[in-house]
Amino acid sequence: MTASALAQHLRPGDHVVVGQATGEPAGLVRELFALAPAMGELHAFCGYSLNPAWDAAINEALRVTTYCGLGTVRRLVERGGARLIPAQLSQLTSWFAAGTLKCDVVLLQVSPADAEGYHSLGCTVDYVWAAVQRARVVLVEVNSQVPQTRSSCRLHASRIVVALESEVPLPELPNDTPDDVQLAIGQQVARLVPDGAIIQLGIGSFAAAIARALRDHRRLKVRSGMAGDWLPALIASGAIDTGDPEACMVSLAVGTRKLYESLGAGNAVSFAPLADLVSPAGKAADAPFIAINSAIEVDLYGQVNAETVGSRYVGAVSGQPDYFRAARRSPGGLAIIALPATTGKDGRSRVVKRLAGTCVTTAQSDIDFIVTEHGAADVRATTLNERRTLIASLAAPQFRTALTEGEAHVPA
Repeated sequence: MTASALAQHLRPGDHVVVGQATGEPAGLVRELFALAPAMGELHAFCGYSLNPAWDAAINEALRVTTYCGLGTVRRLVERGGARLIPAQLSQLTSWFAAGTLKCDVVLLQVSPADAEGYHSLGCTVDYVWAAVQRARVVLVEVNSQVPQTRSSCRLHASRIVVALESEVPLPELPNDTPDDVQLAIGQQVARLVPDGAIIQLGIGSFAAAIARALRDHRRLKVRSGMAGDWLPALIASGAIDTGDPEACMVSLAVGTRKLYESLGAGNAVSFAPLADLVSPAGKAADAPFIAINSAIEVDLYGQVNAETVGSRYVGAVSGQPDYFRAARRSPGGLAIIALPATTGKDGRSRVVKRLAGTCVTTAQSDIDFIVTEHGAADVRATTLNERRTLIASLAAPQFRTALTEGEAHVPA
């Protein structure tokens, strides 16, 4: 079929769910933008994207909704061009499954079909799988660059409409080198991770720093919503229990071409929706689940903001609460927030007295450890006043007095 397949299947007022990251079909998105004015009104749900098309002017006939301010969607959110729903990834899955979030059409990028007629979703298996089950039609862009990854979530040729075929390289996220502060934090975090644990990390240089510090560990398993180039490097170091075929399960992988080439079906990594990663059946029940996430700032109560800088929405709730609660259900599990003590650009403290005018992404009751380059604070079984002292000690020295001065005004 040709590109006209999208026009044939769209209806005015349709709610279109677009795959995120490497699952986003760039060709179909371009056509969606072009068709929207003639359709009168269309709704599009998009997530984390590396596609620069979202940063351009989008006709107002296409009403965009997103859950994040990440990647190229950030500027669209900042200029008010998207309706933003701050939601946990588990909520997105349940909302699509129940029809709370509407889905008429799904647009995805997939691999060529295998011998049995199944297309792989490649490096992105997330809430879109629930949307697929509800959609009237699933239109795909078959890209020869998408690897056939190991997953139970596959699309048979009989369930989809092939709207485009392409050979476009997958979007890449540069593998930035961790700086000295990130490496120091990585060492602090690694001391909290026992051999044989299940770990959850994210993407970017900060996650890479923590993974580097874990290379001398052994028998680790991975259950991570997002993974970057650190994952094959950690496997190569011998830290991962590769004797277990389900040792590494992720929902989304984004990085360089080297990462994508390492994720073929014969690799140690498999892909699954978030629910499979955080449920007791989806992880080794007898191993501690160590969930490691970062933040924009944390206050002296242990409340976490991973979403906003001032009035700008630049992050996401994402899977942070889901993974922290999975850690809570795990024997010996830990919910760890790791962040630099100060911002890189202007040197402001990331440890603040109280989150004010910003989002609380994770409640203070869901945190076990907070880590900066100045140490690790165990806030389990502490009073609010005890937390103030512990967390303030993680700030840069020049900010500590200002953070702790004044009355606590909380129960001792």
